[in-house]
Amino acid sequence: MEFTADQVLFAPIERVEKMYWDHAYCPRKYRELGLKDVEVVSASPGPKYHITCRFKMKPSIEVPKFAQKFVGIGDWLNVIQTDSWTPATRKGRLDIAIDAFKSVKIHADMSLEPHPQGAVNRMRFNIECSIPLIGGQLAKFLAQDIQSKFADDCAAANKILQDY
Repeated sequence: MEFTADQVLFAPIERVEKMYWDHAYCPRKYRELGLKDVEVVSASPGPKYHITCRFKMKPSIEVPKFAQKFVGIGDWLNVIQTDSWTPATRKGRLDIAIDAFKSVKIHADMSLEPHPQGAVNRMRFNIECSIPLIGGQLAKFLAQDIQSKFADDCAAANKILQDY
């Protein structure tokens, strides 16, 4: 399942870069979004920036009945998310692993670009699920969940951006 999403940020691209490549940004954003037990697992600055965070989040839409028997899902999902960037090219990758969905791979290629309102993070998501017969439906469900959270994620990023 593939889809695209643009996150418009209302500041000059240089200010957005400063925020994106600050290791305090991701955990702060996750806490502002109401995620629990947020912790930085690993991080590195430099020519290949990355940060990996672990947290718990609630699904924003109900897991379909057909999928419930394939995943161990509770009220909170354990998630590990890695943001990786090459600042010189403004290209990055987002990798998401959800414990309850071990057969699913979620990643997004990212490109930070100038935009008339400031900057835009253009994201091209790819969700793959290896469960026979229902993999496509499960990937579609996860795509809907990600898309349903996107406006809140963008609002949190723009709110935090005011401090940079």
